[in-house]
Amino acid sequence: MGKLGKLNLYGLYYGSISIALGCVWFVALKALWVFYKMTGGAIDKRRRMVIFCNHVWGVCLLRLTGCYPRISNLEKLDEIHKTSTAAMFVANHCSWMDIPYVGAAIGYGHVGWRNYKFVSKKELEKVPILGGGLIMGQHVVIDRTNRRSQINTLKSGIATLRDGVHLITFPEGTRSRTGRLLPLKRGAFKMAQSADAKIVPISISGAELVMPAGWLMPMQPSRNIVKVTVGDPIDCSELDEKELGEKVKNSLERYLPPKQLMKAS
Repeated sequence: MGKLGKLNLYGLYYGSISIALGCVWFVALKALWVFYKMTGGAIDKRRRMVIFCNHVWGVCLLRLTGCYPRISNLEKLDEIHKTSTAAMFVANHCSWMDIPYVGAAIGYGHVGWRNYKFVSKKELEKVPILGGGLIMGQHVVIDRTNRRSQINTLKSGIATLRDGVHLITFPEGTRSRTGRLLPLKRGAFKMAQSADAKIVPISISGAELVMPAGWLMPMQPSRNIVKVTVGDPIDCSELDEKELGEKVKNSLERYLPPKQLMKAS
């Protein structure tokens, strides 16, 4: 394995499609950047058009590479999508592919015209094109080495939810290298409780088989391997952080295979 990670023929194919679509995506982002400069940011203040471009890029990449996952229980989102109330989507995390998987589930059936923001680590801002998409899309970014940044992230997340924009986060705080669910950090729960937003657990099974730790690109298509399952929305209003964390954990594990369940402490 080289410094960048393992790569096979399928990974080369996936990478080439990603780069080709990325070029179109880059042009679209540049056009939007010019638009926002010309309008002084007065139009599309919550950057819905940027999220639309990001979403279309992700879904096209999944479709063209055979990586679009099976998605179940989408009807559980009906109540949330019918209102202007934002939700905190939380998912388990063991692969870079989890990001487009969750986006595909939230935007399913709406051609990406859902505004949502990821809570992402600051290091990703340095990734070509992707970093530009994060900055322009006004995603909530956290510097995990800076306590003040963590506090600002909490405040920004609460404000985003109160503005009616969905948030997506991976509460484990890092990718699981084994696929097993890791202990959940409580930052996402604090945001949801402070904004009086519901939490929607999303269980992702099989992603570690598609792009394991140490791989630069996916090693095989996701079709018939990865399943994304939407859990029941959780009302935070009458639960403390510990109770909420346990309920989210149980919901995530409900739709995960035994090998991905959290190890008993």
